[in-house]
Amino acid sequence: MPSDTPERKYSAEEMADIRQRVDQELRDADLTRKQAALECGIPYGTLTPFLGGTYAGDGSRIAARLELWLASRQRRQAIRAALPSQAFVTTPTSEAIHGLLSHAQHMPDMVTITGAPGTGKTFALCQYVRTSPNVWKIVAEPALATTRALLGALASALGGYDQGSQHRISRDIARRLTGTGGLIAVDEAQHLSSVMLDQLRAFHDQCGVGIALVGNEGIVGRIEGGRRNAEFAQLTSRVGMRMRRPKPQRGDVDALLDGWRIEADAVRRMLSAVARAPGGLRAMHKTFRLASMLAANEGRSVLAEDVSLAAERLQTQLPREAA
Repeated sequence: MPSDTPERKYSAEEMADIRQRVDQELRDADLTRKQAALECGIPYGTLTPFLGGTYAGDGSRIAARLELWLASRQRRQAIRAALPSQAFVTTPTSEAIHGLLSHAQHMPDMVTITGAPGTGKTFALCQYVRTSPNVWKIVAEPALATTRALLGALASALGGYDQGSQHRISRDIARRLTGTGGLIAVDEAQHLSSVMLDQLRAFHDQCGVGIALVGNEGIVGRIEGGRRNAEFAQLTSRVGMRMRRPKPQRGDVDALLDGWRIEADAVRRMLSAVARAPGGLRAMHKTFRLASMLAANEGRSVLAEDVSLAAERLQTQLPREAA
């Protein structure tokens, strides 16, 4: 545990009260003692006897640490209570993306979904994963730099094991995929190499599953562009439907503002301006969350001034007409 916890001696009654409060927090938040130990930085083997009243050492330092943890959780709950709902809001773009993903899964087909950051691609993809059976999402993060890493991520998503040779893992994945009518969805797909893309094509061909490549324009340029056409010929011929969203759509902005129950014209205009700035819908959402916190601190609804201040704090570059 950190050694900078304030020195203070707690009485037996105070420590009993802290144990009771911690137990209540665990029940209310549906936390295990192991999860609480990770959060508060107290070893599980120390926390358990303390909460059980059997700890043989000086419990004051543990009690002080748990008081800090309880106070931190209270602050977190107060902040979250002031934030807008995280419920998914259907937009025209999310409906179009879900239609394309459904096409890819049930045809099955290979599709590409591209757009600038903040156009709602990932949010829509995650919602489709949550609400559809046999959809496996992986993210082509920088660590996913080899075909072996790609196979490991797919094996993990399918509930298998990343063991044995690359060929053995590929065969195990193919066995698990065949007959599922499923969909492999790759976010940030512009980071995939040509070999990795061809591996996905092989799963599509062999197992009858859909493939959705989601990312920026780089993925389409690499599949269809210039001198690499011959290299990607097999893949290009299999990509069916394509969707491109270079910027947030007006209908998406309005749908989100309606979903967040924002009625004030001035607030809607300011948030709409944020959506036209770099970061698009993501920047608008972050700005609204911070503006909601600012307003909640004063016990009132969000004003345009809150949005302006939130945008300034988040260093959002607003269009000139909105600055």
